[in-house]
Amino acid sequence: MEKMKNKEIVIVAMIGAVLGAFFMLLDTLYTPLSTLLGPIFINLTFGIYALSAILPMVIIKKPGAALIGSLVASVINILAGSPYGIHIIVAGLLQGLGCEVGFFVSKYKLSLTSLLISGVFITVFVTIRDYFVFGYNMLPPVTLIAVIAVRIVSATFIGGYISRLIEAGLQKTGVLQK
Repeated sequence: MEKMKNKEIVIVAMIGAVLGAFFMLLDTLYTPLSTLLGPIFINLTFGIYALSAILPMVIIKKPGAALIGSLVASVINILAGSPYGIHIIVAGLLQGLGCEVGFFVSKYKLSLTSLLISGVFITVFVTIRDYFVFGYNMLPPVTLIAVIAVRIVSATFIGGYISRLIEAGLQKTGVLQK
């Protein structure tokens, strides 16, 4: 597998920076949305946050793209004033690793399978953290299963589908020509 070129690293970092700033906006809406959507359906936003790992990987398709993109997004999110602190960095790391695993298994080929596997690993990695750090262990089992299911759907279809739409749009403009 070919390593990322400097130009590709810059593209991944720019994607991460833009998403990190956008996530600050989403962070300010999180509490009101959580009240409105409840403990299960607030997880529909999970796929939006997963974009920081999935979108760079969809565009670059090389090892490290998801990890770099998600870590840059998390650092920018904190610098923009996110109230969630170090937890954002940990989430970024776990999202990036989950996406990397999904694409590694599929040999860095973009497909529905690679997006599904990435969505599952992103969900599993972040939910394990949330289980121990944010008290998901106190949720009734049915609620926890529903949260995991919504997260997988969100990461796969919202994160994956939006990433594919963005990639298709960039392809049409010629921006992604090598």
